[in-house]
Amino acid sequence: MANTISSSRPSYLVQIALRIWVKIHIAFLAFKVYRSIKKVKLVFSEILKINRKVSGGKRKYAVKNGKYWVGLYLPPFPSKNFDRYILTEMNKFVPHTFAINSYQQVNFAITTKCPMRCEHCFEWDNLNLHETFTKDELKLIISKLQAKGLAHLSLSGGEPMVRFNEMLELIRDADRSTEFWVLTSGFNLDLSRAQKLKQAGATGVIVSLDDINAEKHNIFRGHNQAYQFAALAANATNQAGLLLAISVCVLRENANADFLTAHAEASTAMGADFIQWLEPKAEGNYRGKDVILTMEQISEMEKAFVSLNHDARYRHIAPILYHGYYQRRLGCLSAGKSSFYVDSRGMVHSCPFCHSADFQIMDWLNNADKKGKKISACPSY
Repeated sequence: MANTISSSRPSYLVQIALRIWVKIHIAFLAFKVYRSIKKVKLVFSEILKINRKVSGGKRKYAVKNGKYWVGLYLPPFPSKNFDRYILTEMNKFVPHTFAINSYQQVNFAITTKCPMRCEHCFEWDNLNLHETFTKDELKLIISKLQAKGLAHLSLSGGEPMVRFNEMLELIRDADRSTEFWVLTSGFNLDLSRAQKLKQAGATGVIVSLDDINAEKHNIFRGHNQAYQFAALAANATNQAGLLLAISVCVLRENANADFLTAHAEASTAMGADFIQWLEPKAEGNYRGKDVILTMEQISEMEKAFVSLNHDARYRHIAPILYHGYYQRRLGCLSAGKSSFYVDSRGMVHSCPFCHSADFQIMDWLNNADKKGKKISACPSY
């Protein structure tokens, strides 16, 4: 029988203790860097402001494999990677001389291949073309990104499981200063492969589940086994001891409290450590289509987000990350600020949903003079 390493939701008192511990740790880290109470107060205050705008209140924590996870795109606490992440954020407010990350997160599409035909696919124009990069070229790009300082790397596509053996090598041979996540529909992710990902050094898997109704999810994903793949992948991810996030693109017909609550309950029951909400954008296969949520729908989502994350009756629900919520309060954290997107053709974009095609990733990484190689600002936020 496979060894099961399950996630757990910390109790209310443990959550309080964790928040205090994290705050004390950040305060001591700031004092170590600045040796100034005034600067410590400044950076500490700014970090708390960001935290409230991202989570809508006090953060929920996930616990897995004896580690605490403050957020989906943050390294585990306590760890050297967590400290470097926080040092990077501090440097934005008061510059210092300690090592920081050039980028906190990069989404890298490592393949054009995909068995799905998803309704919202942002890589639609690139699907199933000849692969852009060899395995060695992928390794080179990752090593150069890590050399700049990179906290979190999401391996996507297409469907990254199509290049599974190569992906294992990419993760295994990389430096451990970066948390590696796999973004998948669930295709071909069984227990054996999940265990191999864990052994290679992967942190977690983000599985897309866009409807808890199997038939509707299959239609949305353009594959009659899409729901089965997602459910099996979620179970395998948990069994292997990897972190599990369930991601959903919330369509107009689903932007309501009933669907969002039911989806959150189902995702939690599947063992999700985190849940991610995405809004549809008119890009890729949605280009030119009327898919943007109305302000009333966005308001419904925001109310549900705050309620599910903070109401006492939903303490059992996994922490939810809603990008649109913090983007409307902080601005976009992508577009080269903290992260960017590399598509399967090697073009650098603001993010998966804002296609700017600014330059080729290899041209940028190989060019000593980076002038003129800027990532476009987010047009939405």
